[in-house]
Amino acid sequence: MSSSIHIDHPIVWTNSIEFRLYQKNIVESASQRNTLVILPTALGKTIISILVCADILYKYRDKRVLMMAPTRPLVAQHMKLFSSVLKILEEQIAAVTGKTPPEARRAVWIKKDVRLVFATPEIIKNDLNEDRLQLRDFSLLIFDEAHKAVKDYSYTAIAKEYIDQSSSPMILALTASPGAERKRMQEVCDNLFIENIEYRGEDDPDVKPYVNPIDVKWEWFSLPEEYRYIASTLRSMLNERLRWLIQRGILKKKGIEWVFKRDLIAAGEELQYTIQLTMEEQRAPLYVALMNQSSALTLMYCLELIESQGSFSLKAFLDRIEEEGRKTHSTLLKQPSIIEIRTLIQSITNEHPKIQYLTQLIKDHHHQCSSQMRSRDSGVTSVNNNKNNDNNLNLNPKSKILIFTQYRDTAKHIVEVLSRHKIVASRFVGQAKRLGDEGMTQDEQAEVLESFKKGDFEVLVATSIAEEGLDIPEVGLVIFYEPIPSEIRYIQRRGRTGRKSAGLVIILATKDSVDTRYLYASEKRVEKMKKSLTSIKAALKPISRKDVLNLNPMTSEELLSVENRKKRLEEHLSKIAQLEVNQGRLSDNKALERLNTLREDRMMNSLSIEADMLTGKFRKHVDRAARKIHTELQKCGRRGIDVETLSDNLNIEYPILIESIKKLEKLRRLEWLDEGTVALITGSFKKQVTGKTYDLYIDKIIQGKALVTVDGRWHARLNHYDYEGPRELLKKGSEFKAIGELYHDGGVLNIKIKEIVEVA
Repeated sequence: MSSSIHIDHPIVWTNSIEFRLYQKNIVESASQRNTLVILPTALGKTIISILVCADILYKYRDKRVLMMAPTRPLVAQHMKLFSSVLKILEEQIAAVTGKTPPEARRAVWIKKDVRLVFATPEIIKNDLNEDRLQLRDFSLLIFDEAHKAVKDYSYTAIAKEYIDQSSSPMILALTASPGAERKRMQEVCDNLFIENIEYRGEDDPDVKPYVNPIDVKWEWFSLPEEYRYIASTLRSMLNERLRWLIQRGILKKKGIEWVFKRDLIAAGEELQYTIQLTMEEQRAPLYVALMNQSSALTLMYCLELIESQGSFSLKAFLDRIEEEGRKTHSTLLKQPSIIEIRTLIQSITNEHPKIQYLTQLIKDHHHQCSSQMRSRDSGVTSVNNNKNNDNNLNLNPKSKILIFTQYRDTAKHIVEVLSRHKIVASRFVGQAKRLGDEGMTQDEQAEVLESFKKGDFEVLVATSIAEEGLDIPEVGLVIFYEPIPSEIRYIQRRGRTGRKSAGLVIILATKDSVDTRYLYASEKRVEKMKKSLTSIKAALKPISRKDVLNLNPMTSEELLSVENRKKRLEEHLSKIAQLEVNQGRLSDNKALERLNTLREDRMMNSLSIEADMLTGKFRKHVDRAARKIHTELQKCGRRGIDVETLSDNLNIEYPILIESIKKLEKLRRLEWLDEGTVALITGSFKKQVTGKTYDLYIDKIIQGKALVTVDGRWHARLNHYDYEGPRELLKKGSEFKAIGELYHDGGVLNIKIKEIVEVA
């Protein structure tokens, strides 16, 4: 399976995947049983899925693979990577997302030639419910970001349906972290019918050779006086409500210091449930309790914002809840202390010390000269909050910087502040709309990431959308604007650096605040996860499988055909790029970039069209293309024409071209002269004419076809590529005898005329 440097596999392109021993070992294990693969970000979970997929596609030529990812950008990213390294034809790959119409999705599921499908889980669940999809057709299901497989997330229902339908199911689940809580980890394994866990950390012996060191530094900040006063006021208001809730048994805690956000959320859910079960006239005390719980949760959020984010984020939040006008919020906003806080926020001129530090850090990084870089220590000098400091980075001046924050308002503010300091940065947030913030569409997200890759800007300020899976370019520095308690998100954020060279992570934290609690919580949860995995793995049991798949590998001829087509396509695209260089439209140093763009455009166009396969609209495209191809081939004679040239000459997308050629081939109107050339079967080159003699009458001529009466009894369609005879006979009212063949296409009776026998 491997060489000393790159993976050697029959359907993996040579030199496309670096050989790593731990990946090879995991692939061998995951190919035998349902496996949960847990690898920190950047250690190649997707490569493992590609190699497991390659085994299935190669060994079982009649089997299919379904890979799911939570978002459309992730689906597109996986499709692009798989397509670039696997020897698989364009028409054998499809993407199915919310943008794919139901009938087009049904067509993909029906078309067994589509062997590799990428999809979002909600669509798979919907199509299962609507009986558009049968999972028994798939020999491997891949669940990306598998830690989501809890409660009623779509992954859970899909896995259960797959196990019920398939006689030989195989599941591969991928995640950077399944969570720290043993109960959650067990739930993920149960919901995905996991039989085996493959976990690797950066300290494992077989992983260490491939891991670049990541230096993690903490920077601590003290709040300015005006921030401390606001925080103190909010904490006093919060504590008052927490005591009230504890005294009445709504919060079952010994003291207010042990109350966390999740406790308040759980208390609110319990209160809502109790209200539903209580008679209307007895609900008043419960509504009072719910108002106190809601106010406490809002105050806890406000406290977190002022301590961890800054006055801008707190102001934005208070303005937003005022505009929303909810009763609980309105009551809270009328409190004298909140009115005072809002007045104070308006007068604050000092930024939170985090953003002051952040700005100086990036300015120093962008302006340091080579001599300064050599003289400075690696890492970052600790912050002195009382005076300006010299922030030193031992990083390439051109390396990119990724800043994570939990809050959109903070992301927006950071970009605005950096812009004021002549630092070009861009915000990267999710799609969800909310009051005052439209979010970013997936097209906008893709555009920002592409600009970041190209180096149009060097600082990306992102929320959690950038944590999972997306193809974020290599960054030299990752900054956590605040610590996070989630070990899953901590691992995912940290993994955004250190991919190709040593990386640096800086975590910004405010002293004596929620930041402190979160920082230590995330580290403890990572350690807890490792311990829980060992006991869960030992308790996993195999599932029963009714059948064992019989080997049916792809032939060397099939593989050679794919390789030849790929080679011809590369030559064709290279000619286009070189022509643009020769014409002066493109510089030599931009030729490779243009070639990559042509490859990507070709693949994405083909794959998007593939999703429309077999729909009425698609069949019309195929019929029109078949007529054009037939006419073009008539001009070429017996020498034929290369299919790539045919595609360009007629401006036909590749999947439509291939289906049209297949149709003409099925009708025995053309044949392949070699791997890349097609020609009409005409004249003396035709095989002996066989068929039945019919009396024909031309009823009507329409574009590209005629309507004819056959033997005075049936009406049939005559396509121009089905007619072998003098063109002058194709007019309304013509009568003649001909040797032909009747066939059905899409429920319509057609006739193919092979030879004219007699003209009336």
